[in-house]
Amino acid sequence: MRGRLGPGPAPGPVNVPAHITASAPGSAFIIGEHAVVYGHPAMVCAIEGRVKLHAAPRSDGMLSIRSDLAGPGRFRMKDLKPAGPYRFIRAALALFAAQLPGGVEVSVASDINPAVGLGSSAAVTIAALGAFARLAGGGTDGLHTRALRIVRTIQGRGSGADLAASLTGGLLAYRLPEEMLIAAPDRVRAEMAALPAPPALALGYCGYKMPTAEVLAKIAVARAGNRAFHDALYTRMGAGAAAAIAAARARDWQAFARALNAYQGMMEQLGVSDGTLGRLVRQARGTAGVMAAKISGAGLGDCVLAVGAVPDGFAPVPVASEGLKFHD
Repeated sequence: MRGRLGPGPAPGPVNVPAHITASAPGSAFIIGEHAVVYGHPAMVCAIEGRVKLHAAPRSDGMLSIRSDLAGPGRFRMKDLKPAGPYRFIRAALALFAAQLPGGVEVSVASDINPAVGLGSSAAVTIAALGAFARLAGGGTDGLHTRALRIVRTIQGRGSGADLAASLTGGLLAYRLPEEMLIAAPDRVRAEMAALPAPPALALGYCGYKMPTAEVLAKIAVARAGNRAFHDALYTRMGAGAAAAIAAARARDWQAFARALNAYQGMMEQLGVSDGTLGRLVRQARGTAGVMAAKISGAGLGDCVLAVGAVPDGFAPVPVASEGLKFHD
């Protein structure tokens, strides 16, 4: 895999536009959950359903937000701490406050259900950073690195794989080198590469969701108590994700499906597959045409991914070929 997006501050304002509209798609993990946080490879997919963010400059030193995600918000440009329902937008704008001292008017619309997840936080972060960078007269180089810093500041953990999918679109192989996080956390550069489009994907929602940061924190506590077990499991999970990536590159979808099914067993060993998720996995695997079924995401709630067909109660999830884009 190769690094495609590097770090770096946004350039200074040049020909500041009157307004900008940007959008980014949601995402779903295919394989590599949990182990990716410790430097192992993963595969993630951008899916249809987008967050669209419109931004225009103001002159009163305020950030004003209207959204269908939460109620209206007004914040001083001098107080953009990442808190509340608009914490990702506030954190993104803080990076460009010097170039936009007069303030910004923001409106947000989303096709992604935030209760289910599907990368809604990543999508709004990418859309916000893209819009604010353009509004400040700069480009989008290093946007993934800046987005990852925001997510890690707010959530404490996170691989950035969902951010990469929202930024680039399509199916991606992704890795965030742990050695770089340790040695140079301010200059981290993720590795990402496009993969061929997968067979038909579908997601089944279990009816509840534990926030990803809470699941990661819970597993981190368990790892601290039995590090040898968890590190050995993560190594196996990383090998499974690498096998799925190699199979996707070769368009060997049978081998791809075997890797996904095996990964579900490792998620069960990790302790993030509860009874409801297990039943959804078994239901999906019993459906004609389904090649693989596993948890998608951190687990302990949220969704099950099915590959090859759409089981009862699941919804098809078309791959979004476009990532971050700007609208006239």
